[in-house]
Amino acid sequence: MTENDRRRWEQRYTSGQAPIDPAPNRWLVAQVAHLAALEAAAAPPPTALDLACGAGGALLWLARRGWQVTGVDISPTALARAQAQLAAAGLHERATLLAADLDDWRPPAESYDLITSFFFLDRRLWPSLRAAVRPGGFLCFCTYHTGRLAERPQTNPAHLLQPGELAALAQSWGWRVLAAQTDRRRDALLAQKEL
Repeated sequence: MTENDRRRWEQRYTSGQAPIDPAPNRWLVAQVAHLAALEAAAAPPPTALDLACGAGGALLWLARRGWQVTGVDISPTALARAQAQLAAAGLHERATLLAADLDDWRPPAESYDLITSFFFLDRRLWPSLRAAVRPGGFLCFCTYHTGRLAERPQTNPAHLLQPGELAALAQSWGWRVLAAQTDRRRDALLAQKEL
């Protein structure tokens, strides 16, 4: 991301134009049965990374379920909101928050049981994300595809998936697709890395 991107997101969070609701992404919550199986088998607690975590709704939800969470975002204001929500819930010790530019930052290999990304797309990250998931771990993505152009034609097509692209990607990696959904404007996926 450029410095302009950083300023734009900072302005959106400071002005109240960015989402600050502490609710987690609905697609993530709908996958709770798959996550519960991993939670039951994990010792120590499972770890999760949320890319472009914003105000931390997914982090808060996962931390409440016992996960150790890491959130990465370019906006210090977004991270401060996430930190405040985690602290208010008494969960700040379960979280690591990183102000980082996802153009440069990459997660370490085999370091997370779950990586989530909601409404953020950068295909250049995919090889690093694939490597960062531990065997048996999950990727959980949900973002817009080209169907969004019908309602927002000004959207940069480079920031949009092709319908079904996420499931095709996971299958090309040899991962098990546990859940996938494509509607008129969004693509969502939960895939498991083979053991």
